[in-house]
Amino acid sequence: MKKLAIGPWTIEVDVDKTTEFYDKLHLITEGCDCDFCANYVLACDQFPSEIGDLFHSLGIDPRKEGEVSEYMENQDGTHLYGAFYHMVGSIIEGPKIWVPTKKGSEVSTPSFVEYHSVDIGFSEDLVLVPDGFPKPTLQFEIQMNVPWLLR
Repeated sequence: MKKLAIGPWTIEVDVDKTTEFYDKLHLITEGCDCDFCANYVLACDQFPSEIGDLFHSLGIDPRKEGEVSEYMENQDGTHLYGAFYHMVGSIIEGPKIWVPTKKGSEVSTPSFVEYHSVDIGFSEDLVLVPDGFPKPTLQFEIQMNVPWLLR
């Protein structure tokens, strides 16, 4: 396990096991044929270098199966996307990113942290983990504006 400090989190990640799992996964566009996913896969090559480096340091290929959602088109023509991926690892310390909107509520609001102009977070509250994903499992979440590249 590799220990990383990213924003307010200190995490442990098994980059080799995570990379090995992603190497076997299909592209997002092989599981979904919508324009939003196709655009996201194209945009992955244009992520800011710090964000590309972050994905690489976690062992994640952002073009591969994750959960990707397009939320809206911005006035400048970019689109706001949210995505989450899984990695082999755990949180050593750091804030919870999903906080109930009020005491006792099942509805949560994200408390992402800005990292090189995008919002990120790490969570051990997992959803949609791929079958056979190694344990321990950690979820990486990211929200960012992405250029529209489809013609």
